[in-house]
Amino acid sequence: MPNLPPALSPTPATIAGLSTALAAVSPGLDWAEWGDAVQRALTHFDMTTPKRVAAALGQFLVEAGPTLSDTEENLNYNSAARILAVYPSHFADEAAAAIYINNPRALANYVYANRLGNGSAASGDGWLFRGRGLVQITGRDAYNRFAAQMDMALEDAPSYCETPAGAAMSGCWYLSTVNFNSLADGWEISAITHVVNGSAMLGAAQRLSYSNQILGRLTG
Repeated sequence: MPNLPPALSPTPATIAGLSTALAAVSPGLDWAEWGDAVQRALTHFDMTTPKRVAAALGQFLVEAGPTLSDTEENLNYNSAARILAVYPSHFADEAAAAIYINNPRALANYVYANRLGNGSAASGDGWLFRGRGLVQITGRDAYNRFAAQMDMALEDAPSYCETPAGAAMSGCWYLSTVNFNSLADGWEISAITHVVNGSAMLGAAQRLSYSNQILGRLTG
């Protein structure tokens, strides 16, 4: 079992106000499903100040969508052109990508083979350790580090990350590994986006908007 934080009592005032902030910023989010998981994860990794809470949720609401429902990497593509566009360095042309259409397991095992700590395509590591969580952790190495942090077996980590508790905990854990608290304290949202999403900086404006809106509501 994971090394969970203690019961949330008393709950930091900032986190206690998060449900109200999110109801306004992302009204489709089911707080009954996600509230306890998010609060525990934020508390466990000392992300309880208004800036830290707002900056974290600003990333989560883009990475996992405004309802936090996109917590598992979708590798099911229905065209070779799309596969080639997403993984251009892995395929010479659309013909090479075509065999992976509507075959997410095989695609994951191929594109993630022999990197991120994974074994060969035949090992199945690519599929087993595909992206999961509010900030999708990917690869055997990342899951192994997360499992060690949570005092759980590596083989239990993937299924745990598919739950709200595990998705939230792994997301906050990942942020904790990239100097998040310091960046959030300085309100360096672009820098946070860069370490989460890389040079693509996808959704940068939306991440900043969510973070600013949540911060504004948390601080009144």
